Amino acid sequence: MGLFFDNHAPSPELVDLIQRALDAPPPPPTETRVEAAAFASQLHPLTSTLMTALASPPPAHSAASAAHATAEARTTVNQLLGGSSFNTGRFIIALGIFCALVGGGIATEATHLSTAAGTLFGFAGAVFGVVTAFLGSEKGS
Repeated sequence: MGLFFDNHAPSPELVDLIQRALDAPPPPPTETRVEAAAFASQLHPLTSTLMTALASPPPAHSAASAAHATAEARTTVNQLLGGSSFNTGRFIIALGIFCALVGGGIATEATHLSTAAGTLFGFAGAVFGVVTAFLGSEKGS
């Protein structure tokens, strides 16, 4: 669980189902729909994805091809589950803290409390850096 982004974890059974469809040899063109329906059974939104996976020839069987099929399966399932969601409330709270620190720094500067202003501006810079780092690292993963 991230601070600003939450990823929905796909079910291992669903990832395994799509991986098996990607690794399966292509059936005759007339049976592609039947095979996809058999794989999908109760997972109706996946029928078209499974038909595409079954219609493509499987890669040569190796550890790299199995890893590639698993990565493709995870990407497809993540897209079907909606991917990552942004926690707007947490971002608003972080933005509020940043604005309060900057506002406090401006207020103490206006009242000629120079050491307090420098400290508050330093904290505001640190909060900005931490929030930016979290946003970049979580969105990238």
